[in-house]
Amino acid sequence: MASEYKKGISRRTLLKGASATAIGASATSLLAAPAIAQASNTIRILTVEDPFFFALRGVLPEFEAETGIKVEMESLSYGGLQARLISSFVAGNPDADLISVDNIWNGQMMDNGWLQPVDEFIAGDDIDFEDFMPEVIYSFNAWRGKIASLPVATYAQGVMYRPDIFDALGIEAPPAVGDDLSAWTWEAYIERLQQINGQSFDGQTIAGSVVSGQQPAPVVHMFTQIAASHGMKWFKNFPQAPWDFEPLMNSPENMKAANLFKQIYDLSPPESLNYNWFDAGTRFSKGDIGMFFWWTPYFYLIRNDGYMSGVPSAIKEKYATAPLPVASDGTKQTVSLGGWSLGMPANSANQDQAWQFMRWATSAATQKKMGLYNEFGYQFSDFGRRSLYDDPELKEVYPYLDDQLVMFQQGDGKFSRPPSPIYTTLEGIYGLQLSKILSGQSSVEDSLEETNVLFENVLKGNFLIPYERDSYDDTLEGTKELMAKLAGG
Repeated sequence: MASEYKKGISRRTLLKGASATAIGASATSLLAAPAIAQASNTIRILTVEDPFFFALRGVLPEFEAETGIKVEMESLSYGGLQARLISSFVAGNPDADLISVDNIWNGQMMDNGWLQPVDEFIAGDDIDFEDFMPEVIYSFNAWRGKIASLPVATYAQGVMYRPDIFDALGIEAPPAVGDDLSAWTWEAYIERLQQINGQSFDGQTIAGSVVSGQQPAPVVHMFTQIAASHGMKWFKNFPQAPWDFEPLMNSPENMKAANLFKQIYDLSPPESLNYNWFDAGTRFSKGDIGMFFWWTPYFYLIRNDGYMSGVPSAIKEKYATAPLPVASDGTKQTVSLGGWSLGMPANSANQDQAWQFMRWATSAATQKKMGLYNEFGYQFSDFGRRSLYDDPELKEVYPYLDDQLVMFQQGDGKFSRPPSPIYTTLEGIYGLQLSKILSGQSSVEDSLEETNVLFENVLKGNFLIPYERDSYDDTLEGTKELMAKLAGG
């Protein structure tokens, strides 16, 4: 049904003279909204079961009590969610009113008309849009000058290590955020891993590191951070205009990054070749790993012995965080950004109610409540809003927030894993070739040469080489301008 928000009605104007007509809320409430007829008083949400799901589920009763809107929220695995969404969209069968969207799905979903852009909802509402970090909106939500979704859980990447192991072995600890990082190179990182690997500590033999080697997505997520640090570009020109999808997978930068990644794997438990995202993080929690880098949710997930178990891990009070290593040639650091947003399927019949939930779930107030939700021992600090990094209550629980903020401010998710229209197909190719490198089935040079050939064939087969459609000059500065425009609507 047509949304009242999309008829140019400014919600700021409505609130000035509104009476308490919104369902279960006053006009001054965070969720106050015009009384709008809906197709249903229930909305369905399909989401991945990342940590934000548990925190959001925990505070969900507050939304239902305040609005009278019932929420049915179903969680799936990463692959299960992706397959179900694609099937639903291709078949044209509405399956949900809101979905969790991986940032690299935006290109495919927006270009196919599967997502409803939320620009007009934002412009007609008071959501403090400019409180979101522009690096996050650029990396997660902006596509061809439109806002595809809003961030609900945002991830950067950083280092986690064991100071007690470093001290016992007489190894120099990593620098802190704000220190001179020029000597904190990926080569220096590996040297420390070599000093740790195979040593005995607290009755255990310690591995230098651990990797997430499972293909296709987990290994690509981990490797592409090393590649991004070295300035590696997937394509000749994207997402800045003019788009040119000539692949650069066999570039010197990628060759160097892949050799470094192989060295890190060789200093990790061999079984980590098959570790997914959670396996790598929870292995560090066991206490026999010296140092590793990974998504920032693991800054808190490693406090638990097992994923969202609520059982304190052996290293809960024995780890510290540090910035990512830099390239030895002085290349400016680029931190990989990833995570999840809430998007609205274009075929939802309940878009106004879906928007109420989207704005509530991504608000600073709700995100703070999620951060302080304690069923599993404070397991959510994936904030996309700048203001939350200054919140004293949250900083007391998550003392690394200052460091995490710097990581986001160095981030560019469209550089590290560019959301090209056929990203998932390319990721499948890339993940297999990276797995062959780690396992020793193929050399770095042969695997990346083959990757480049396969990329080129697939891109040509999908009419992306040569690229003859309209490009869009997608830049961080352009996203900042769009955010200011929508915030002033």
